[in-house]
Amino acid sequence: QTGLSQFDSASFDLWRSPRTLALLGPAIDVAGMANAGKRKAGSLDTLPPICGGALVTSIVMYPADVVRAICMSNPGTGAGAALKGFLEAHGVMGFVKQGLVAEVTRASISRAIKFFMQPVVHNAIYGKPETQGTPISKGLAGAIGTVPEVIAISPLENIKLAAQLDKDGKFSGSADIAKHIMKTRGFSGLMIGYAGMQVRQCLWTGGFFLTLDWYKTQMSGIVSNKLAQDVLSGFAAGATGTALNCWTDVCRSVVQKKALADTFDASIPRPSALEPLNPGPFFGTAAEIMSSRGLTGLYSGVGPKMVHLGGSGAILAVLMPRFKTMWFDMMGLY
Repeated sequence: QTGLSQFDSASFDLWRSPRTLALLGPAIDVAGMANAGKRKAGSLDTLPPICGGALVTSIVMYPADVVRAICMSNPGTGAGAALKGFLEAHGVMGFVKQGLVAEVTRASISRAIKFFMQPVVHNAIYGKPETQGTPISKGLAGAIGTVPEVIAISPLENIKLAAQLDKDGKFSGSADIAKHIMKTRGFSGLMIGYAGMQVRQCLWTGGFFLTLDWYKTQMSGIVSNKLAQDVLSGFAAGATGTALNCWTDVCRSVVQKKALADTFDASIPRPSALEPLNPGPFFGTAAEIMSSRGLTGLYSGVGPKMVHLGGSGAILAVLMPRFKTMWFDMMGLY
């Protein structure tokens, strides 16, 4: 105990010595001056830039999402055939009319919650910021943080899918789709496919945050431009998440498509309100596709999905830190 006290005393004397203070003083003053008059940012302060980045990404990537949705709800359909069929049924304006509002809203909410919750969950679990975490801790925090995300986006996911698959023009808009689902299946109908969507979001988000920093490190040795590093690493991390979750999107799309089609058949009884939480149909569909089409069937539409989520990852990796810096500078935060 005496030795420790002597050590602490000696350390303190060294710290407060004129020579040490003379050396560190300028650095201390610079740090203090840089944050002078600024307020320390809280979690809610990150929401505006996160929402801005999420909105831009959702609008830019919407056409790719339309093709992805058609390919995955119809295993075996190629990207070219899906695009051709969509244009023949709806024309170019179909990209605007067929679920654009629902998808942009859904995707923006999804990405905003994802990027907001990941650091919050990381800090709650590990007691330190995610910037100080490991790849495993970042990935796990991202995966757990998708629970509120999926609850929030499930109704919009079903509305969007119904609109994109509506070749016969049964619905006049998102409100009409929601009204039909509520009338035939109740509120739980808006949560159709929840189990599959939860697995999907956990795998993509976990994979994205698990690998993003690793890819950034690798890219820094290949290209020197910081923007290029963010684009390439973001795309790679998004593509990695896609490789992990593509099969889940195929299965949940098939389950949701069938469930939504059943709403037009009055002879089919209304399912239990807890049916969306049942993972049975999801994994049953996975087994059926695997037995009939193999991995090719489970990864149907992986090309458009790689473009969609890899591109989304690239845009998010570029926009999120830059939007945050711009917002913090404008609002006087640090």
